[in-house]
Amino acid sequence: MVSKEVKEARRAKLTNILKTKMLQKHGTKDAGPVGSLNKQIEEIVDDVLSLISGVAVDKEALARIDGRCKNANDGYMRAQGKDPLYVKIAPKKPKPKDGKPKLIAPVSLKNDWVIMDGYEAIENDKSIKADKIKLHNIKMSVRATLDIQMAEKEEARKKEKAIEDGFLREQQSIMEQWNYEQSIAHTMGHSKNRKEKKIRDEQCRLNAIKRQKIKDKEEKEARHEVAVCKRELKREEEEKIKRINDQKAQNVENGRAVASQFGKREKEEREQKAEDHRLMLQMKEMMLQQELDRKKAFNKRVEKYEEFSSKWQESGAGKEQREAELHWERKILREAQAKDAAVIKREEDDIKKVKTMAHFLQTENLKMADAKKRKEEKFEAEDAIRNNTIRKAGEAYQAGGWERAQEERKKGMKYARELMKQRMEVNRRETKIEMGNVERIMNRKFLNKLQNDPQIIEDIQNKMFEKKKMKKSDMFKYSSNLPGFSKPGADNI
Repeated sequence: MVSKEVKEARRAKLTNILKTKMLQKHGTKDAGPVGSLNKQIEEIVDDVLSLISGVAVDKEALARIDGRCKNANDGYMRAQGKDPLYVKIAPKKPKPKDGKPKLIAPVSLKNDWVIMDGYEAIENDKSIKADKIKLHNIKMSVRATLDIQMAEKEEARKKEKAIEDGFLREQQSIMEQWNYEQSIAHTMGHSKNRKEKKIRDEQCRLNAIKRQKIKDKEEKEARHEVAVCKRELKREEEEKIKRINDQKAQNVENGRAVASQFGKREKEEREQKAEDHRLMLQMKEMMLQQELDRKKAFNKRVEKYEEFSSKWQESGAGKEQREAELHWERKILREAQAKDAAVIKREEDDIKKVKTMAHFLQTENLKMADAKKRKEEKFEAEDAIRNNTIRKAGEAYQAGGWERAQEERKKGMKYARELMKQRMEVNRRETKIEMGNVERIMNRKFLNKLQNDPQIIEDIQNKMFEKKKMKKSDMFKYSSNLPGFSKPGADNI
């Protein structure tokens, strides 16, 4: 198996061979600046090979390298004035101003499309600058008009202020005169007020003495009333205690009387109950004796009737009648016994049926309960298995959260790198597009104008070297939340 070092060595060798071949075919031997044609050809080879994985290079890649190198050669030849479509005019070499070194044209300046875009950008900048100057002139005109209006307002304000200052001075003089008169009146009134205050203070002192005497008298009367109330309350409390004690003694006496009376009544009730029990036993013995006497008399009558019936039955007519009655009685008894047996059998059958049905229902209920129990146990087992499976799946999912996050992060970074490659490829394609022969013929007039005016080339060169600082408000517009990208000015993750 081929090692990584061998592959890298083969790839480096292939790269060097392709660079040598392309330099021999499309390169130049003159020692140009840093952005010369030879360096551009080497960059083209590296750029195309960076998009190819492995060591083998197909025909399409070779054709793409050859085509881009050819376009670069054509652009370089046009920049050097060797293109037959252009008139060879020796450009004037402008002297460097202020001793600054001359700017070196980048490789992209040799592209006709870049030159045309630069010219359009310069024209747009001039138009924008003219619009800004026009807007500035309008603003300055408006500013002059506003300054005149503000000066007029300031003059009117000064006049109004002078009038107000005069009115204020007049009012201040009037106020000073009024204050002087008020001070004199205040002095006179103050002496009068002091005299009146002295009289009021004396009256207040006498009133205070009078109020104190009244207060002392009221306090003395209140203390006397409080003492009387205390004595009265004490007397009422003693009477209350005496009444309570008397009531307690009365209650004790009443309790004793009630207890004695209750004991007497209880004794009478016991005696009455004993007498009732004795009478009841006596009545019971008497009734039993009467019942026994009735039974004895009944037995005597029955014996007498049996003696008469036996004598009657042993004779002729009585015997036949007796036999007929016995025949019907036996028949009735047999039918009654048959009915009773049928009823008993039917009842036994009903009981047996009820027992059989009850046993059947009980058996069916037990079977249904057993089936329901087995079904519930089956459902519980399935639920337990399902819950266990869900729990294990959840634990496994939760345990793999960090790995998934890392995997997502790797995917995001890979996606970001792919986007970066695509963006670089798009930018490269946009900047490396060369103008074809037909397009060059169509734009021949404009290209000749650019070639005949070195100042335009210098302006385009300065435009391309111009550095612009992006505002913070613009930086946030082009920020990205994708992994692998960061805000402008920050390093990529």
